Amino acid sequence: MEHRKKPFRSKFNLFVTMLLLWVLLNLRFDLQTLLIGTVIASFVTFFSYDTLHDHQGLHFKGIPVYRLVFYFFVLFLEIFKSSIFYIRNLFDKTYEPVIFRIGLKDLDPVKVAIVANSITMTPGTISVEMVDQEIYVMVLADPKTSHAELERPIRERFERLLRDKENPV
Repeated sequence: MEHRKKPFRSKFNLFVTMLLLWVLLNLRFDLQTLLIGTVIASFVTFFSYDTLHDHQGLHFKGIPVYRLVFYFFVLFLEIFKSSIFYIRNLFDKTYEPVIFRIGLKDLDPVKVAIVANSITMTPGTISVEMVDQEIYVMVLADPKTSHAELERPIRERFERLLRDKENPV
């Protein structure tokens, strides 16, 4: 019986969290906002079952707020630096699109998705595909650049900030 309670509790907690987030983002407490929020929170809870949680519980362990703030600061700096690099490349035309694969085995699927989205937000890079804990990335680079050199910025700037302290590489 306890085995059945745990999935219900984790689904209910996710539902309540999504509904509260909806209400906080809208800052309206009327019936229409609550009904639409209930429908959306239900869909998110239902469709995120295998990604965020399953019968064993929640997959995503969370990220401390101070690390998220620092992560967003680093992401903003990377977007700014990449913009300058991308503009310079438009004039010089010295770099070409290169696709490579990076495995992020030490991150859970939600954190891998955060890294993939961060890569796509930086000009000149696109996350082409995400399979399990691997991301296929297209980046503007010198075609002679080694795989390790292409991986390094992602590992140092994004993966390192999301990695759990008890699970270092």
